[in-house]
Amino acid sequence: MRYDLIFITTALLCLLVGETLGIHMGISQDFTLVPAHVHLNLLGWVTLAAFGLMHRAYPALGASRMALVQCVLAIIANIAMPAGLALMLLSANHDPTLVKYASLAVILATVLFIIMFVRKVALAKAA
Repeated sequence: MRYDLIFITTALLCLLVGETLGIHMGISQDFTLVPAHVHLNLLGWVTLAAFGLMHRAYPALGASRMALVQCVLAIIANIAMPAGLALMLLSANHDPTLVKYASLAVILATVLFIIMFVRKVALAKAA
C-alpha cells in the first residue's frame, strides 16, 4: 500500500480545510475556532505530511505489520482532535470528551510510528 500517498493526500485536504476555515474566520471576524484551525493545520497538515514524507524516504516502514493500523489511527485522530475542539468551542456545554480521546489516539499513533521507525529503519541491518 502507498502510505506516503495516503498520508500526503490526506494532509493536503486538511491544509485546504484549514485554510478555508481561516479565510472564513477572517471574513466573518469571528475567531472562535482559532484553536481548531491551528490544530487542523498542525496535526492534519504538518504531522500527516511528515508521516507521508517519512514513508517516502523509508519505504520499509510500509512493510511493518503496524503500518495500516498506524495510518488509520493517525488520520482519524489527527482529524478528530481539531473537530472535537470545534465542537467543544461551539457547544453550550463545552464537552471536551472527543478532544481527550482524540489526543490520546494522536499520541498512540505517534508511538506506533516511532516503534515502526526503530524496528524497520533505525535497527535494520544494512543489506
